[in-house]
Amino acid sequence: MNTSLRYTILLCSLITFTKVEAQEKILVQFFMHTTCPISQKYTLTINGIVKKFQNQPVQFELIFLDITKASQLKKVKDFVQEYQIQVPYITLKNTDYAQQMGVKVTPEVLVTYNNQIQYQGAIDDWFIDWGKNKKQPEQFYLINAINSMLSNQNVWIKRTNAIGCLIELKNKK
Repeated sequence: MNTSLRYTILLCSLITFTKVEAQEKILVQFFMHTTCPISQKYTLTINGIVKKFQNQPVQFELIFLDITKASQLKKVKDFVQEYQIQVPYITLKNTDYAQQMGVKVTPEVLVTYNNQIQYQGAIDDWFIDWGKNKKQPEQFYLINAINSMLSNQNVWIKRTNAIGCLIELKNKK
C-alpha cells in the first residue's frame, strides 16, 4: 500500500471519528412540579417515552423549579420515587432558566440539539384545557419531534401550547 493511500485512509478515519465524537445528544427537559396534578398524570407517559428512546442518542431530565428548602427537595425525591420515574432530575433554586427559555407551565417540555430549541410545548394533546383531557392523546408532539431529529428530518411542529400549572415567574430587579 503506498504512503498517500495510507494517509488518505487515516485522514478519513480521523474525520469520521471527530464527527461522531463532536455530535451531541438530543436533550429533552421536562419542567415539572410535585403538586401539579397534570405533572403527576404525565409521569407514566414520561417513563414510556424514556423507555422508547433508551437506546438512542437522547438524554432526558426532569427540572423542578424554585427548590430552596430541604422540605421541597424531599418532596421532589418523594415524587420521583412515588411515580417510579426513571429519569435523572435537577432542582433549580429559582425560575430564571424557565423564564429565559419561555417555559410557563408544568409539565412543559423543551427539546434542544446543538444548543438550538427544536421543539417546545406539550408532550402530546392529551390535555385540551385545564381540567379537560381526552381519553387518550391523538397527536404525539414530543415523540414526533424526537423521531424527526433522529432521522435527520425537520421538526415540523416546533411549538405547541402546553396545558398545565402556571410557573410563578419572579420579576427580575
